[in-house]
Amino acid sequence: MYPNVLTSLLRSTCHKRVSSLLRYPKSITHFKTFATDAKDFTIPKTRNIGIIAHIDAGKTTTTERMLYYAGVTKRIGDIDDGDTVMDYLAAERERGITINSAAITFGWRGHRINLIDTPGHVDFTMEVERSVRVLDGAVTILDGVAGVEAQTETVWKQADKYKIPRIAFVNKLDRTGAAFGRTVREIWKKLLTRPLVLQLPVMHGEDKGLKAVADLVTMEVIEWDPTHGDGSVMHRKPIEDPILLEEAVRGRTALIEALAEMDEKIIDAFFDDAGGDHLAVTPEAIKASIRRVTLDNKAVPVLCGAAFKNLGVQPLLDAVLDYLPSPLDRPPAIVTDSRGKTTSVPLSESGKLYALAFKVTHDPKRGPMVYVKVYSGKLNARATLFNTTTRTKERVNKLLQMYAKDVEEIPTIGSGNIGVIVGLKDTRTGDTLVQSNDSTAIKSGHQLGSIEVPHPAFFAAIEPASVSEEAAVEEALKNLVREDPSLRVWTDEESGQRLVSGMGELHLEIVRDRLLNDFKVKAEMGKMRISYRETCQGEAAVVSEYDKEVMGKRAKAACRVEISPKDDEEPGEGWFSYAGNLLAADVSLKQDPATEQQQGDSSLDPEDVKQAVQNGLYAGMARGALLGFPLTKLKVKAYDLRTFGPETTLGAISACVSNGVYDAVKKANPCLLEPMMEVYTEVNENHIGTVVSDLSGTRRGHVMGLESSDVLDTENTDHVEVYAPNDSLLINTQVDEYKPKQVIKAHVPLSSMLGYSSALRSLTGGSGSFSMRVIGYGEMSKDRERAVINEMKGW
Repeated sequence: MYPNVLTSLLRSTCHKRVSSLLRYPKSITHFKTFATDAKDFTIPKTRNIGIIAHIDAGKTTTTERMLYYAGVTKRIGDIDDGDTVMDYLAAERERGITINSAAITFGWRGHRINLIDTPGHVDFTMEVERSVRVLDGAVTILDGVAGVEAQTETVWKQADKYKIPRIAFVNKLDRTGAAFGRTVREIWKKLLTRPLVLQLPVMHGEDKGLKAVADLVTMEVIEWDPTHGDGSVMHRKPIEDPILLEEAVRGRTALIEALAEMDEKIIDAFFDDAGGDHLAVTPEAIKASIRRVTLDNKAVPVLCGAAFKNLGVQPLLDAVLDYLPSPLDRPPAIVTDSRGKTTSVPLSESGKLYALAFKVTHDPKRGPMVYVKVYSGKLNARATLFNTTTRTKERVNKLLQMYAKDVEEIPTIGSGNIGVIVGLKDTRTGDTLVQSNDSTAIKSGHQLGSIEVPHPAFFAAIEPASVSEEAAVEEALKNLVREDPSLRVWTDEESGQRLVSGMGELHLEIVRDRLLNDFKVKAEMGKMRISYRETCQGEAAVVSEYDKEVMGKRAKAACRVEISPKDDEEPGEGWFSYAGNLLAADVSLKQDPATEQQQGDSSLDPEDVKQAVQNGLYAGMARGALLGFPLTKLKVKAYDLRTFGPETTLGAISACVSNGVYDAVKKANPCLLEPMMEVYTEVNENHIGTVVSDLSGTRRGHVMGLESSDVLDTENTDHVEVYAPNDSLLINTQVDEYKPKQVIKAHVPLSSMLGYSSALRSLTGGSGSFSMRVIGYGEMSKDRERAVINEMKGW
């Protein structure tokens, strides 16, 4: 049984007065409200939400129904037909997946909802990261057949990082093999959060198909009128089926008990207003309690339905308003100044302007379009702004409200809202914008905090079709990098090739398609390659001397550079971390004996010298001695910096340090590192041997362990029992045959994981699934290293 917090104080009879809870009309029809009606709503009636989930869980399908019922669209968009509102890019419609996080605003029940539909593919995790950064709440869509999948766990952790309140919607319960109760248990086991079941699926007919949902808050059955095939008309009625009623009473009791463990106010409502009867607690009191525990991230409300069959979407929209926060319910924004001091900024339209740019897209007609969230103040059209990240002034030409690919020009973007600025030239993802006359914010360098950019794992060469296309290709790549910070473009010094790095094979494939189709440039993409790293196995110390004539003026500097493998010891004073390395710079200037210049030449400011040395270290760490990949896992120190009078410039110092790092690396036994992935593979028990053999043999991996996917996290679940309905009573009895899969944990080189999705399907007959993440870089064997060098150099 469930921990009975309330009935330990007062025994209650759970079958009383079900009919007394019916507070809603017998039939409900949601009339359409056009999105433009939402533009003047107040901050408390605003919701900034995102749809997050694993690929193919039904995010876009659910979003399309939301837009239809809200009156934004006149017909329901379909992914298979390629006419969805949110997936409007040609590449998205062609592949049937979300690539670009699209934003749209619409009205529902007198509220304004700013919604962002995010991708589910792991290659586009940057889209999720920057969207989650500005959301106030999120809806997680779960596949009722597959349960909690790999990318679901990833996006859940991204939302955890920003402590975003969430609700869960178990989708696709109309499909054979779907199991609502099992999915609820997986939420508890895999996502490590407490699920609050608010609805039960109701099956009717010989096929046991989903026809309705039982609302445990109001103790009603919600049915969708079959005469309206679009699901726009709902009916509420008392629960009459005795089996369903028994399960609903059990669920209602468990819901009240769970809330009582986390919220004291529901206990007062239980005793004072309901007389100790679980069923007599009013829906209003329950909703208020659910909202409190959801906003505190103590629990996650769980709803159910089948979006493709138009079942369960309107109650989901109601739950967004009832349980997810408005901007006022979220903690105030934190700004950090140049000295590291933090200050909270209350949400107020009368306050100073603070806006965060979280996304940039390139429109062929309008140019760069910068998506911003305003955390304080009011952003007006034609305003002059200051970018505290790039230290540049920016001019606002227009402000837009986005409706996926369509726009509406608006005069202002108020506090707590999301909008688009047209006309900004230098603003990138993660930049902070303030008013140009805000001297305090400008002088102190106030910033709202950057958005973490993942490291790319693949790269490929981009070759223009002709010399005349080079400028167009360069401009297109520049726009793509501004749009997507997880892309990186650079030139290989030896081959002169233009290289672009991305998160995966699909990511770079989309880049190629966009270059050809969106930017209309003629270019070819080379073979996909792994983005390796370099390090050193030995130690070295060199004296670096830089002596060159630059534009008729001599530039000269000298220094010493020491390099060694990074160890696990705590670094001493003066060391700082950079890209997996420890760097140090002794910037005290020494007089060269051949000059009459005094030590500490006054023409060079010590702070400028320090920055020049650091820039030299950064440049040196960006390119190894073997194949030019970035360096990692090293300790590098630059010291004994010597000046040569007026011939020593800041540029000479940076170049001297950079050359010193390169020379030291060549002497310190350099070697290649390859990305290592932590791979979790879920397979049926009869496929364990085959998959383990493939991982440890063909793919050069190390199997770390094996466990059941049904194992609980004991630290999280001790002394707590979560309610999950009995699927055999509610859903197709085939779920009784469910056996938990086995999870194989392994560390595998990324290069060996290319094409693993297809291989795993072949090995397991399509029943296996996997997830992986970069955990670092590991040394490769000398034979493997020689093969990679020969391949990269074309030998």
